[in-house]
Order: sequence, then structure tokens, then C-alpha cells
Amino acid sequence: MELERVAVDLRPRQPWEAVDLGFVMAREWSGALYAAFLAAFVPVAVALHAALPDRLWLAALLAWWLKPLFDRFALHVVSRAVFGETPSARATLAAWREIVSPGLVASLTLHRFNLARSLVLPVWQLEKSRGRAARERRATLGRRMRSHAVGLTVACVHFEAVVMFSLGALVALVYPAAGEVEFDLAQWWRDGAAAWTLADSVAYMTAIALIEPLYVAGGFSLYLNRRAILEGWDVEVALRRMAARLASARPAAALAAAALGAALGVGGAEALAQPAAGKSAREEIVEVLKAPEFQEYREVLRWRYRGGDERPEEPPSGASGLLDALARFLAALAEFGLWLAAAVLVVAALIAARRVLPQLLEAREERYRPPETLFGLALAPQSLPQDPAAAARDLIAGGRLREALSLLYRAALSTLVHRDGVRLAEGDTEGDCARAARRALPDGGARYFERLVGTWQGAAYAARLPEPGAALELALEWPAHFGASGAAAQERA
Repeated sequence: MELERVAVDLRPRQPWEAVDLGFVMAREWSGALYAAFLAAFVPVAVALHAALPDRLWLAALLAWWLKPLFDRFALHVVSRAVFGETPSARATLAAWREIVSPGLVASLTLHRFNLARSLVLPVWQLEKSRGRAARERRATLGRRMRSHAVGLTVACVHFEAVVMFSLGALVALVYPAAGEVEFDLAQWWRDGAAAWTLADSVAYMTAIALIEPLYVAGGFSLYLNRRAILEGWDVEVALRRMAARLASARPAAALAAAALGAALGVGGAEALAQPAAGKSAREEIVEVLKAPEFQEYREVLRWRYRGGDERPEEPPSGASGLLDALARFLAALAEFGLWLAAAVLVVAALIAARRVLPQLLEAREERYRPPETLFGLALAPQSLPQDPAAAARDLIAGGRLREALSLLYRAALSTLVHRDGVRLAEGDTEGDCARAARRALPDGGARYFERLVGTWQGAAYAARLPEPGAALELALEWPAHFGASGAAAQERA
């Protein structure tokens, strides 16, 4: 460690002060730091989403899983910027062999869920430690710092969530109402991974790109602070500065001593040098202790256990012995009572859970009830004919195109709700229904339903009836995607 080149003030700090210093470092070198991180992160994130267009949630999950890999590029920049060498994004990418080894496989597997990974990453990447030496080094650095590294991880996870939800809500707020962008936590809860959209991925990737470099810089600052405490870097820096000052003053002192010796004679110079040589060591120590680095005083309060297993040589007798025995009995009785109360509470909690949990689960299942109508269309299975497609063809043959489209659309909605279990609310729009159908139907069925919705909207709201041939085509294709609805409706009726 070339401490004389360090660009920050190396001194022992409180852990959270060290984290704040890391954020300041990230802000100071933000250009190079974010350029290197984005150069490694963005191409991989884009490639994952391009390779998994139908599973965007999986692409986002893989990008999240690979964060320890991208963290190494950010650490490469900040670790060199601390020593006055800020590499460019091109230089950082060119050093990828040095960056990814050693420890990359371990950081992506066994240590992926290590909440203090920002603190231990420099042990792998910068110190190049492996095996037992790396474990011992991580344990040494983790003392008194690991809990703060875990706190940094938890805080940055919340920062990412705030950024993601804020961006998603902003996009949903400013996007046109007829668009396809939405940000609905309730829908995530209902539909799970299927509800993850490209807008959600963009919001989450942006959150990672903004917060992860700060996380790496904060963890690296904790690492520097721990090493400064363990290795006395502040003392070493102070001594080196003092040695440099003495070295620069030595020629002038020698010249002055030579001039004084020439003026007073050799004997006078030896006489002046003799007392100085006798007290130089003590004076040097006093001068060192007067430096600002040694003027920090700290009061520490510690709890010290003053008891022990030692027993008195002779048991107390008389009244004191009786009181001591009574106190021990009451203590044992109180301890037994506490354990008994804890056991009773556990049993009561289990009984309550056995009785209440099924009711809660049933209530949750019964919470959703399919709407009776949507857009003024009745969705009850018993309100539909046994074969909606055949009935629609008869209406088309009679020239009643609008009624035929209404029947096909109503029967499709009823099938989605009752057969496929799609949850639709009375306040949903046609666009909401189309998005729900995309998640529940195969690609062909989803495209057919979108075409049916568009044709129905033109007929219902714009009085733009389709050609009889186009309407008949919709009626003929209907059974291929919703053909089981007639039988299912009769069974429910």
C-alpha cells in the first residue's frame, strides 16, 4: 500500500462515517465510476432481455444475480482512484481478466447471499486471497464492521426499491391512458411473475445502475477504514510526513552546524553537540506525541462481569444462610414459571393458528368474485347460448353484425373469467381485459382476442361495422380458442 499517494484522509472513523466517505468518493469520481459500471452492466442486461422476451422476470432476476460480477468493475475504478489513478471505462474493460479473478464463482454461488459482500469483495479482488487465508482475512475484517456492511446492504436494497417504484409510478402517471404501461403492485400479487412487464424491467435496471456503484464505494470505504484501524495507517502516514520534513530540513541544519562550528571552533561545536545528543531521544518522542494525529482522546464505557463461579469457602450460616436459600428457591420458582408461561403461549399460538389460518385462507380465496357484468354485457354462463359461435353465425347471416360481435365478445369474457380463472373487475377497461388475456391464453388466442376487442370497439363506440366476411371469420375462429366455454357454462348452469 503506497499510503503517501492516497487521495483521502486515512484515519480511524466511525463505521457509518466511513460509509458516508464512500458515498462522497462515488460522487467525486462519479464519471469514471458510472461509466465503467454501465459499460459492463448495460450490454449484459440488454442481452438478457433480448434473449428472454417472453420471460422478462427471468431476465431481471439473472441481471440481479450477476450484480457481484458488475460490482468488480466498479471496485476496480474506485480502488485505483483512491491512489490517484482513475482508469477510464475502456481501460477498465480491458483489464477484465484481472477483475474477474479470483473468487468470482464463489461470489456468484456460495457467497451470493452474503449480506456483507461489499466488505469482503476487496479481499478477493484486491488482496487476491484464496482458501483458508481468505476466510481468516474476511473474519478479521468483519469484526466490528460486518454488521455495518449488512446494514449498508439492507439500506441499498431499500434505495433500489424506492427508485424502482418511483420510476414505475412516474411512467404510469405520465403515459397516455390508452397505453400499455401500468405499475400495479396488486396485480403482481395476483399474477406473480406473469405480471412483470418491460416497463418494470427498465425501472429495476435503472435502480441497479444508480445505486450499485454507491453500494460498492460504501463497502470499499468500510474496508479501508477497517484496515486503517488494524494496521495503524494514520500513524504510519504521520511518521512518514515527519520523516519527510526532517529529511528536507537536514541539509539546512548541517550547513548551519558547519557555519557555527567554523565560527566557534571545533571545541565549541563539540560542546554544543554534547548536550543535544544526551536529550535527543526524549525530545523526539515528545515532538512525535505533540503531532495532531496523537491528540485524539476517547472515553470508552465497557461492562465488566464481576461475578464468577467461585464459592465461599464456608456456606453462610444463621439468618443470612436462610435468606440465601430462600432467594435461590424463589429464583428457581420464577424461572420455572417463566418457562411454563412461554410453553403455554406457544401452545395457544399453535391452536389459534390451526383455527384461524384456514379461515384466513378461505377468506382470501373467496375474496374475489367474478363480476356479473362488464361494459353492460352479462357474463353469467347461463345467460349464453350453448354454442355461442353457431349463434353468432346465425346473427351474421341475418345481417345483425353488432349483436353477433357482442355475443362473441361476451362469451369470450365469460370464458376468461369462469374457465381460465382470469380476475377482472367491474372498473377494468378493454385494454385491461386484453392484457389479462395475453397472460392467460397462448399467443394465438391472445392475438385473436385482441382482434375481437378491436372489432367490437369499432362497432360499439364508432358505429364502424366490419364486413360480413370479417365478422364470419371471427365467428369461425372462436371455437378454436374458447370452444370449451359452452360445455363449461352448461355444467355451471
